[in-house]
Amino acid sequence: MKTNVLYAAVLLGVGAVYFTLLSMQEGPESNILGEWKEVSWEYEKVDNLIDTGFEIQLTDHIKSQIAENLVIHEAEIWKFASDKTLEMQGDMLFKSLNWKLKGRGNILQIQGKDTLQEYYQIQKLDADRMELHFNFDLQVRGIVKITFERINA
Repeated sequence: MKTNVLYAAVLLGVGAVYFTLLSMQEGPESNILGEWKEVSWEYEKVDNLIDTGFEIQLTDHIKSQIAENLVIHEAEIWKFASDKTLEMQGDMLFKSLNWKLKGRGNILQIQGKDTLQEYYQIQKLDADRMELHFNFDLQVRGIVKITFERINA
């Protein structure tokens, strides 16, 4: 009888410690808050027979073609606020949008007032670097990786 009580007490204690530590851990939403500067766009062709990875740096012309119908067009600075607003700034651009993390915190959903929702996969998110991937079908199928660095980390 004593061993059953002991096992139950140990199991409850381990469970309590686990859930306490889990609740103290910061979520992905707190990691994304702040200002991010766009560093690069890289392209991976999906239809390649040989896996070469992200090797092709996109020119401004190709970047503008890919992003023509996207919310992110010509945005170089992204500011994520805790009230779920996202400000995008470029040379002659300023947009205020809404953002939300979906899934396990690995999908970034961006929605404007009159625009459709856009979804980006968060491949990497740490204290000073963020990588977003999105699929497109412009001329050939592929994935674009947008890399950001945190401003004023």
